Parts: sequence; C-alpha cells; structure tokens
Amino acid sequence: MKGKDWKSYVVEITERVSLPILAVVCSLFITFLMLPIGFSNIPELKPGDISPVDIRSPAKLIIEDKEATELKIEKALQSLKPVFKVNPEVFATIQNSVENHFSSNGTKEEVKPGFIVDLLERYYSVGVIDDGTAEAFKGKIVEVKNPLTSTVTVKEVSTFYTVSRVKKRIKSELLNFYGRKKGLEIYRFIQPLIKPNIYYSKEETLREQNEVKSKVKPVLYEIKKGELIVKKGTRLTKEDIQKINAIRNLRTKSKTANKYISIFLISLLMFYLTYKLYFLVSPSAAKITKNITFSFLIITLDVFLIRIFTFFAKLAVEAMNLPVREDLIFIPVITSTVFISMFLTKKVAAIHAIPVSILPSFLLSRPSFFIIPTIIGSVFSCFDSRSYRDRNVIYKSSLFAGLGIAVSEALLLLYYNGFHFTREFVVYPFLAIIGSGIASIIVIGLLPLFGSIFKFTTDMVYMELINLNHPLLRKLVLKAPGTYSHSVMVSTLAEAAAETIGANSLLAKAGGLFHDIGKLKNPQAFVENQQNGINMHDTIPPEKSAAILRSHVDYGVELGKKYELPEPIIDIIQQHHGTKLMKYFYAKAKEQNPDIDEKLFRYPGPKPKFKEAGIVMLADTVEAAVKSVKDKKDVDIDSLIHKLIMEDIEDGQLNQCGLSLKEVNLIEKVFKKVLSGVYHNRIEYPGEVKEGEGSKE
Repeated sequence: MKGKDWKSYVVEITERVSLPILAVVCSLFITFLMLPIGFSNIPELKPGDISPVDIRSPAKLIIEDKEATELKIEKALQSLKPVFKVNPEVFATIQNSVENHFSSNGTKEEVKPGFIVDLLERYYSVGVIDDGTAEAFKGKIVEVKNPLTSTVTVKEVSTFYTVSRVKKRIKSELLNFYGRKKGLEIYRFIQPLIKPNIYYSKEETLREQNEVKSKVKPVLYEIKKGELIVKKGTRLTKEDIQKINAIRNLRTKSKTANKYISIFLISLLMFYLTYKLYFLVSPSAAKITKNITFSFLIITLDVFLIRIFTFFAKLAVEAMNLPVREDLIFIPVITSTVFISMFLTKKVAAIHAIPVSILPSFLLSRPSFFIIPTIIGSVFSCFDSRSYRDRNVIYKSSLFAGLGIAVSEALLLLYYNGFHFTREFVVYPFLAIIGSGIASIIVIGLLPLFGSIFKFTTDMVYMELINLNHPLLRKLVLKAPGTYSHSVMVSTLAEAAAETIGANSLLAKAGGLFHDIGKLKNPQAFVENQQNGINMHDTIPPEKSAAILRSHVDYGVELGKKYELPEPIIDIIQQHHGTKLMKYFYAKAKEQNPDIDEKLFRYPGPKPKFKEAGIVMLADTVEAAVKSVKDKKDVDIDSLIHKLIMEDIEDGQLNQCGLSLKEVNLIEKVFKKVLSGVYHNRIEYPGEVKEGEGSKE
C-alpha cells in the first residue's frame, strides 16, 4: 500500500511539473516564431544596379532623408553669423605702457601720454582686427561679444580697423603733431604695442553652430507596410538604397529584448488562463492532465499554422501586386476549437478562442482586426462541432469559422473605411475562407495521429464500430448468437437513454454492442447461447460457475485491447457489471456452505466511472432480466424495471458515474417505453428473479 501511495505521489508531482514546463517550452517556441519571419531576402545592391526583384516594406518605416536634412542644416547655418570677441586687456595694456613710458619723470622733453592714449582709443573703441582675419571675413557681418558690457553687437567686418591701418594712421598723426624726429621716436615705441583687440572665436562659433544643428529637426518620410519601394527591373538611386538599407536594418532592430520578453510573458499568461478556465468550464476535463497538455500543444500548432500560412499569403499578394494593406493580411487556420470540440466538449473548445486570437495578433499593425474576427470565428466553429458523425461535419464547422471571420472582417473594414469599397472587401474574406479550408484538411489529416497519441476517440470512430461489420461482432453472431441478440438490444436501450439525458449516444450504443464480447471465450457457459436445455452450471460447483462468469469481463478487456477498441469502449466492457453480486450462484453456494465468502461471487469491477458506462450497466441488467422471464403474462414491466434499477442504486453501483437521480429517472422512463414496445405491457413477474439471474449469469 505504501509503494502504491509513493508511486501515486510521484505521478502527481510529475503531472504538476510537466504542465508548467510544457507551457514554458510552447511560449518560447511562439516567441521566436512570431518575431523573425516576415522579411524578404534582399540582395546586396548599390546605386546604379538593376533590382532583380520587387522589394516591399515588411513593416511601417520612418526614414530620414539625409540630403534634405543636410540642406535644411545648411540653410539654418546661413543665418548664423561668425562670432568675434572683444579683448579689453589689449587696450588696457597699451594704455599702461604709454603712461609709464612717457611720464614726466621719465623724459626730459614734454610728451603728453594722454594725447597718445586718446589717439589710440579712437581706433580701439571702434575695434582693431588682424589683417588676415579682415581678409578672411571680408564683406561678412559678424557678432561681436564684449565680456565687459555683456553686450552683443552685429557689425560688418569692414567697419573695423586693421592693425596695419591703425599703425599707418598713428604714424602719420604723430609725425604731424611732434615732427618727424620726435614723432618717429614715439612711433617706434608704440608700433609694437598695436595689436588687435577683436578676434575671431572659432570655439564660440562652433558651439553656436552645434546648437543650431541640434535644433534642426531631421526631414522624415513614412513608408507604409507593404508599400512597393522598388519594382523589379528598376535602376536603383541613392534614395532607393537608403530605403533598402533601412529595411535590412529593421530585422535587427525588431529583435529587441523587450519584444521577446513581452511575447514570452503574454504567451505564458495565455497558457495559464487556459489552464484556469478548464477548471471553471469543465472540472472533470481539467482533472485529466492529457487534456490540458493537448490544449497547450494545439494552441501552439494554431499559432504556427497562422504564422506560416500568413507568410505565404503575403508573398502571394506581393507577387500579384494587389493594392491591399499587407499589414492586415492573415490566414485564420483555426484547428484547436474543432479538435477540442471533437475530443472533449464545445465549452472547453470555446476557451481556446482567447489565446488563439491574441497570440498571433502581433502579425498585424492593427491587432483588433485579428482578435475580433478570430474570436468570433473560433466560437462559430463550436456551434455544430460536437456531433462529429462524419467528415462533412468537420468541413461544416471550419466553414462556419471562415464565414464568421469573413463577415467580421467586412464589418471592420466598413467601420474604418466607410462605404468606400475596395479590393480589401474581397481579398480579406476570401483569405478567411481559404483558412477555413486549410483548417478542415489539417484536422482530417491529423485526426488519426492525435487520436492515437492521446488516446482520444471521436464520434466518427464510434460510427464505424456500430455498423455491425466489426470482426468481433461477426464472431459474436457465429459463436454466441444469443449474446449478440442481447448486445444489440442493450445498445438500443443505451442509445435511447443517452440521447434523453444528453450523454454521448454513439458511445453508449457502441459500448452496448461490445460489452459482452468476453463471452466468446466460453459462449455455452451463458444461458442465452445454450441449446437443448443443457446448462453446464447444473453439474459444476457454484464457485466455479462464478469464476467462469467473472472471466468474461477480463477476456472482453483482453479482446478489446487486441482489436484496438477505443479506451472508453474497453472501460465499458470492464465496468458494465461493476462489483455486482452474482445472486443466483451466491444463494446456491450459501445453501451448501453458509460461511461462504461473498467476495467470490462479486465481479471484480471497477464500478462505472462515466455516464455512458452507467447507462450500459442499467440497460444490460434490465434487458437480461426482462428477457429471461419465461412466462410474460400478467407482470407489470414498469415495476420490474424500477425494482432492478433501484437494486443497482442501493448497491452503490452508480455512485461514481455521475448520473443524477433525475437522469436515472429519465433513463427508467426510456427503458419502460422501449421494452414495453418489445414485450408488450404485461408480463409475468416472479417473486424471486433467481431464474433470471441464473439465465443472465
């Protein structure tokens, strides 16, 4: 017992860990699937080359026109004036030198320093510049900044005095005032002192130029997603190469960490949401790990299919040069809702509309154009998808999805574009119908594979089983005709009851047909197959009889696995007797040995685990007991059926199958109606149904 508990604990831990790991793996796959694809393989080209292909933009691009930006900068710089600065220390130095040199104590003859200073100030107050600078900026207007007054004036360079001009004029004035000899003497002293007090500030000019450049906004132009940039056979210009390089660089820019992280976390969130919605919508389905595992995988498959077929659809649109928005093109290959509807229920299938509509929406520039139609189409596919009795229903469900998406797309185009009808109103719905066709083909193709891997069974499989051509049923006709007749009647009862309560009638019918195939091992041990009134159980101990009867369950399971019957059918074979007591043989053994163990006369079980198995048990019990009554006169069939069903309920045989008392009551009414039609309204009802029990056993 401890070993069993330990193994169960390991299995439980494994299941809990496997789902998060699978969610992470699927999220990683979706993340790297969504980002890289979608960029054309553009060859290396240069100006003057002939483009070998049509080149379209895979995304919306904002590109800078560098030449236009340079022209704009040049124009802005033209209004910028060179910066000149005043150096007040130049004149101060000259003044000090003159006053110190020509002071009254320093010379015998009287020379007025103030006169010389005033003479120089006339020129320096206007401004003195270097001759080379004057030549370099000849005719230009410049800004003059004075740090003493913190003022900025605008002047033409020609208004300034050059150093050579100042020297020439100072010399002339000194000669005129002091005479040639004295004037030359004074000039020889002053001449080296004459320097420019205004100079060109290259650093200040560059700083202002950089400020102007920084304020100039680049000239940008937009390239829309899907826009034809270069047509095949066109000679490329510099502007074309600039656009092509921008597209080539876009691939690298798109692979930024924030996009990968965002898509990965959104994918994880979608898988977690799916997991939680399972428990909200169908707790019974959520308890089976393989169901959620299959959902995770099928959601990932949908994203993959939508991504791949959308990629090829865009290539086709590019090849045809259709004037439609490629950033809104997608192929809705929605298979998950159809698969889940077939294998589980419509309610569970509807859950998948959320992740399947959100995750691939990163393909489009306008996600709402993908999300809204895909949700509507996914739900549409669930409307008729539970009764999969032939492949036509798959096509029908897929077509419903395509029509739902097509109508939704048309309405969204009407909302955004108004009554201006374009080719988009035809192309997008057409692609939606194409996607629905692809989905139906993929579902039909992968149906056997998924059914085999995950042990899922669809109604189509049950339809194939109930056509009575199965090898086991043919053997049953030949070797155990009585059992075959009994099985056909049980299947009829089970099918009618299942339809009444909303269970899977095909599963119930197929289970009824195959529930007693184990009697092929020893058909003469069962009274319905005995002839000439010879009953082998009259000559063997009741314990051995019970063992023979019990073995037909195990052998039926063995045959079911050998012939690869679906798991639900095998479960019905194993559970159709539950742990019921073989009353006839137990009573017979008790007469011989009052202390006999009751367990020897009970079926091994387990008890029915689902509604269809419980229905087959009740149908088997009722049909065998009613049929076994020899004299069917004046017996109330309604009371007999009620008594047999209540015995199973009181014995606890229906405790685990999920049938409510209301459903059991409906099943009882169906049994009464069907059996009354077969055996009429009044049959003999014996006080103890021992003979019936013996016949059945």
